[in-house]
Amino acid sequence: MKTQLLIILLFSLFSVSAQTTYQIYWSIGVNGAAASKTISVGDTVEWIWDDDFNHTVTGIAGSSVEPNFDSGNQSGLGYVYSKTFTVEGVNDYECSIHPLSMYGTITVQNSLGIDENAIAQFEMFPNPSNAILNLKLPQKLSTVDVHVYDLLGKELLNRSYENSNLIKVNISDLSRGIYLVKLSSDTSAKTKQFVKI
Repeated sequence: MKTQLLIILLFSLFSVSAQTTYQIYWSIGVNGAAASKTISVGDTVEWIWDDDFNHTVTGIAGSSVEPNFDSGNQSGLGYVYSKTFTVEGVNDYECSIHPLSMYGTITVQNSLGIDENAIAQFEMFPNPSNAILNLKLPQKLSTVDVHVYDLLGKELLNRSYENSNLIKVNISDLSRGIYLVKLSSDTSAKTKQFVKI
């Protein structure tokens, strides 16, 4: 009974695709595209300190539409500042200690773009499968990341595919059972369940 409850709980956690968490590894020299994301309203961005120096994540006055967009002065490798964005708009930010080398933009939009629609509508077949799991997108995307998890949340496979709308994932090494496959791009993610026979 406990195992079934855990499976249901994990599946429901993984199947929520409306809100996504994005990560930025925050250290001296991280700026521009490496520190910028385009996300949807309700998504979360995590800044992960990637060195031992003091840094901030601070919204630049006049351009930030999000209130309370400031981590304060923090230090420590692995420290995480997390912000969920609830207002559509452009949020320029910087490290107020290192503003010339650490800055970026979080663009929050309300509508699904091309990548989001493609990821949200991917097809998976055959299911169940014993060797190859086909993942079909309605259109080619520049980069798609594929993750396979067991029902305890352990990642068993992580690969990137470029310029493809049909991805063939070899699952022959997996034991029989129920697994989760997650497709993600820079702007969207979707998880589905499959059975290995």
